[in-house]
Amino acid sequence: MSRFSRLIASLLVPLALILAWAGGQYRATGVVLEQLSNIADDIIEVRPIGDNLYKAKSRTNQDTIFYVATACEPSYGGLMEVAAVIDNDKQIRHTAILSSSDTRSYLEKITGLGVLQGFIDKRIDHSPQVDAVSGATLSSAAVIRGIERAAQQIGSTEFGIRQVKKQAEPATPEKLKLAVICLFFVAAFIITTGKIKKKNRARAVLLSTSVVVLGFWLGAQYSLATVVSLLNGSWVKGMSSYAALLCLVLAILAFLVTRKNLFCTYICPFGAIQEGLGKITGCSAPVQQKWMVWAGRSWVLMVLMAALYYKSPSYAMYEPFGKVFNFIGSGIIYSITILVVLASLMFKRPWCHLFCPTSAIISYLRFARRAFAPQPASAKAQPVREIVK
Repeated sequence: MSRFSRLIASLLVPLALILAWAGGQYRATGVVLEQLSNIADDIIEVRPIGDNLYKAKSRTNQDTIFYVATACEPSYGGLMEVAAVIDNDKQIRHTAILSSSDTRSYLEKITGLGVLQGFIDKRIDHSPQVDAVSGATLSSAAVIRGIERAAQQIGSTEFGIRQVKKQAEPATPEKLKLAVICLFFVAAFIITTGKIKKKNRARAVLLSTSVVVLGFWLGAQYSLATVVSLLNGSWVKGMSSYAALLCLVLAILAFLVTRKNLFCTYICPFGAIQEGLGKITGCSAPVQQKWMVWAGRSWVLMVLMAALYYKSPSYAMYEPFGKVFNFIGSGIIYSITILVVLASLMFKRPWCHLFCPTSAIISYLRFARRAFAPQPASAKAQPVREIVK
């Protein structure tokens, strides 16, 4: 492939992603009113009356007036937008999640365990309380805070209820998390320099530690959904945890600087689990056919475009990381997890070699770097020498 062809191919990928993002922005225009009207069949004639505040009528009872407020709160994957519907008796009638960057499995757990239903029929002048869900704490806490804030806005604006400020929850040690992640990358870089004599043993210790720290404790295993959050800019408006996002950014920067995939080789918690299982049977890596590589790359591009178009990173979440480290996931994710575990006993790192989207992203970065990197002087002079001959 000529250098010109490489340049064209390198530019087509970001162009496709930009078009998908722009299409999603156009699609989102005017969606809010439609979403609010679809919260319940009883809500009709929704119209704005203030910032994030709406008024509606009841389809079944002409004497009932609905007040609807929306609120956004930072959640695990980005902003979580929720809505609260309150009638003229100061009673919460409906609640809903309008948009979220969190994975579907977390949202399903929130709705399945009744976090939204916990607010129904409670009066806003009695400070309704609902507990967060264990295993989806960040997501459920964002839902609860958002609905409480939406209800308080309606109470203060329409009913003159004084807002009660809650005591701030203890801040999560986010800076500690980010510092720990940086230390992992520093340790991986030191191992690659050859300054450590027993390199293989140091790598094994780093991977084992990563399973406990980055996998189970910090939940910093990034996924394709994290890539979507980075590309769509949702992280700018706030996230409950930046651990996975920082891991992704450092992985990309480390590759661009060192030309080595430090994360996958020395840090990845899920890769470490697969490799550990493979050590039991002493298996080797699966053979990759060329069509399998390109099929994986095409799949990753299509998933990224769909997630950007629908403005939801959850559309890009199909990796089994959540099931492995947080024990949360759909039946499909559970099945994928079982298959990967079994395959790890037969092949070395089967997910990493065949299905992991990180491989496709690193491959694109390597391809683009070659396309945009200046050619050595010897390479430019070579055709001239051939002509002279």
